[in-house]
Amino acid sequence: MFLGRKRKATDSSEWERDVERDGMFYPLDIDTKMAALKASASVVSITSYLGENELCHSSGIIIECNDNCGIILTSLNLVKCHNIQDFIVDEITVVVHLSEHTSIDAKLIAWDYHYNLAALKILCDTPLEVASLALLDDSLTIDPSCLCTPFQHIESYNLIPGNAVIALARSSAKPFKLMAAPGEFSLNACRYDCKELLRATSKISKCGIGGPVININGDVIGICFYHQLYTPFLPIKIASIWWDHFKKYGEPRRPWLGMGVANLYVADLGFLEKFIKKFPNIFKGVIVEEVLQGSSADSVGIRQDDVIVQFDGKTVQSFLELFESMWSKVGDHVELVVIRAGNDGPLLLKMKVDEVTADRLYSWPLWRDAQ
Repeated sequence: MFLGRKRKATDSSEWERDVERDGMFYPLDIDTKMAALKASASVVSITSYLGENELCHSSGIIIECNDNCGIILTSLNLVKCHNIQDFIVDEITVVVHLSEHTSIDAKLIAWDYHYNLAALKILCDTPLEVASLALLDDSLTIDPSCLCTPFQHIESYNLIPGNAVIALARSSAKPFKLMAAPGEFSLNACRYDCKELLRATSKISKCGIGGPVININGDVIGICFYHQLYTPFLPIKIASIWWDHFKKYGEPRRPWLGMGVANLYVADLGFLEKFIKKFPNIFKGVIVEEVLQGSSADSVGIRQDDVIVQFDGKTVQSFLELFESMWSKVGDHVELVVIRAGNDGPLLLKMKVDEVTADRLYSWPLWRDAQ
């Protein structure tokens, strides 16, 4: 158990004012409160220390508990140095606050600079409550005959633009209050290198970094990062794939897309009108927004505005589906079926799925609490 270290931050009342100013205290309706309460027991506050001084505050989510061992997912920002972004100091210690009266030293057991993720291990005398994870289906149709709903969705965890989402966190000071920032899932892009990020209109304070984004059912759908105007979040599906791979192989593995892609429904209206007229039976897929020079996608002739509809013999309906398929094929050559507006029929291309290397890592800001 954690016995205590010197606090360098402001007192609790000042911190609470900072949080209120930054935007995590909102009038909450009953549905938001119920969803937050469902997830609350698995949301933790985390503090990192460099020697005796506090380094960073963040939040996290308990994703596993076996016997007396718990696993927490959070952001790697928790243990990065102030002056050297991609370096973890051996002297850094991490403390997880389960409640006002229970703080436990944690061990960093896995991390990833590319996705800015960290996994912590804690030992606890009592069972921990594990979050309910919702592995998103982000496939939506552009079939205009499905106007009974804004978009046709096929799974209970299908995320539709405009859906209510909630960013959760815990305050960095006792009693580590639960905080909720309601918002909506947005189609707007995130202004970070990581192309896998989704966006919520919620506004969080920096202690919310690494905490969960939940749906209105209280299920975790993503891991929060920070922006002053909105909340970027990594789908929990990607974080779960990453963690499962690490458990199995003891090392990270990440496909390098070599292109910027998005779900077909985000394309502009003019493109979609022409596309539907020419290909009246294709309502889902992944549109290529950008091809990086020198990538495998570039070498096989994939172009901007191509629509990927098959990967490795399987139909591709959404970005997350494509990403998951690519993850299991890193290093392999696979066949893609691409629809191109200038062609009358589909194109069959064969592309190698590259792996992320040190020179291709995403660049992340080094978010810090104001001192």
